[in-house]
Amino acid sequence: MKKDVIFDLDGTLVHSMPGIAVGLNRALAYLGRSSLTQEHVASIIGCGVRNLCSRALGYKDEAEAPADLVDELIAHFRREYAACWREISPDPYPGMAQLIADLSRAGVRLAVLSNKQHEVAHDMVRTIFGTHAFAPILGHSGEFPRKPAPDALLHIAKLWDIPPQELTMVGDSLIDAATAQAAGTQLILVNWGYSQGKDLSMAHCPIAHSADQLREFLETGGG
Repeated sequence: MKKDVIFDLDGTLVHSMPGIAVGLNRALAYLGRSSLTQEHVASIIGCGVRNLCSRALGYKDEAEAPADLVDELIAHFRREYAACWREISPDPYPGMAQLIADLSRAGVRLAVLSNKQHEVAHDMVRTIFGTHAFAPILGHSGEFPRKPAPDALLHIAKLWDIPPQELTMVGDSLIDAATAQAAGTQLILVNWGYSQGKDLSMAHCPIAHSADQLREFLETGGG
């Protein structure tokens, strides 16, 4: 059994995209912009709020987008999403709530590392999975660069006083894969999240197709 596991949040533990889409579309409305479909929103999440808002405005990424316009949309989105994620509470993916409960009872140390705004990530995890399952819960706060930079993942290794290679990162995207590879941790990906149509096999790691298979990988280290 792997004893130290770090989970991504959106697309790995919970299906949060519907709430993100509602918050983003409410924010876009303040700027007189058209709403986006849930499918479109699913294709642009995962790289942090700045890239999300840049792409929602039609730009390739934050480097292309006018900073003042992105800042305005971010302010509206953070206000709207902080409220609406509770209205449209994200559902854990099938089997994930039970898996987390079982891992916690088995003494596995669990953490969350997300590019989501820290306050929202912290409150969301504790609301859905309880107050004791994960520690730490790290969203993006500015203390560390967002994934795929390895800094926050390495911080958790230091906090737990173990070498990075003893950690296992569980995520749903090549961004999570790049984070784990940069930090030198083990890696498992899941196929039910927001991989934006990219081929997860490029990460050359076990890919779980269900919570039961993820459990098997964590118990046996297989792939």
